[in-house]
Parts: sequence; structure tokens; C-alpha cells
Amino acid sequence: MKNKISRLNVSITNKVIELQERGYDCDFLLLNNGNLLCMQTNTKHLLSSVSINMMEHGFDFFSQSYKNVHTIETGNGERGVLLTETVL
Repeated sequence: MKNKISRLNVSITNKVIELQERGYDCDFLLLNNGNLLCMQTNTKHLLSSVSINMMEHGFDFFSQSYKNVHTIETGNGERGVLLTETVL
């Protein structure tokens, strides 16, 4: 079982690294009010105003929960990654 968990963690990590190499260099945080926050620019965005794509799903060993890797693209050119337990 530990091998399977390790592989899934590697899958999530590899996907994030791949996306960063493709220019998704911002980190986004889903706020309690449903908005997104770009951690690098401190800019808030409504979910309805950004493009969101689900890219990867796997088990996160550290939080003991399933995580989803999303790409986020904003109207002002910010591109980044969002990691959530829910699919957006």
C-alpha cells in the first residue's frame, strides 16, 4: 500500500512541476468566500472570471486526502496552479 501512495504523491508532484515548466508559475489559493487568491501578486479573482482546468487527481500522503491539481488562467495574464480537495 505504501508503494501505491508514494506513486500517487509523485504523480501530483510531477504534474505541478510539469505545469510550472509550461509557464503556470503562480500559486492560487481557494478562499472561504469562493474567490481565488494569487499568492505571488496578492490579486483576488472571482471563480466565474477565470479559466479552470482539472489536470490531475491523486492521494496526498501528507494531508491523507485526495487532491486535484487545476490550472488557472486569468484575464490579466496570470497563469498558475491550484491544489484542492474538490473538483472545480
